[in-house]
Amino acid sequence: MKQHMTWLQLVGITLVVALVIGCAAEDDVGFEPEPEPTPTLVEQGWIAFQSGQFDTAASLFAQAITENASSHEAHNGKGWALLRLDNLTTAIVSFDAALTNGFDGADPHVGKAILLRDLRPVDYAAAIAEANTALSIDADYEFAYEPELNWKDVRLILAQSYFATGEYIEANDQVGSLGGNVQDPASDTFVEDLLAEIQALGELIGGS
Repeated sequence: MKQHMTWLQLVGITLVVALVIGCAAEDDVGFEPEPEPTPTLVEQGWIAFQSGQFDTAASLFAQAITENASSHEAHNGKGWALLRLDNLTTAIVSFDAALTNGFDGADPHVGKAILLRDLRPVDYAAAIAEANTALSIDADYEFAYEPELNWKDVRLILAQSYFATGEYIEANDQVGSLGGNVQDPASDTFVEDLLAEIQALGELIGGS
């Protein structure tokens, strides 16, 4: 025989449901999301870097190094900030510190390749070594904090540096890898044409 709920039982169930809904609504009203964590000094440094505040970025990375001298990311960031400030000699020290402290990405090698190409006296052989190391780590390199700086810039450094050291065939190979016009080594104007093509690519790419 089926049992039917009494009127009082129905009223009791309705009251319980109403209380549960009311409590849930109160919880929703009083709920406050947890505050966002404060960015670390390194994160603040990269934020400043991406906004073009390189002095501020260098200072923040330096503070991070003061707190943790083995922070390879802070040394790497300081190197890039100093590079963008044209403080090339000090920047290369920072990149070396990043590598010494275990940075295993391509960033410091790319930074050093740029510096070694641009420092005076220029060390093209060392620039070639750093650029090749960077590409061996990441053939499709892209700098996370300046995406316009990428593998093409690294290969441009190789083309420029190979040409400067008289390794014209290797420079020509880099031109080809960049989609440029490969020159004919048998041509009487091979060297001049190759230089003109590298310069054209430099104007086209020019991210570094």
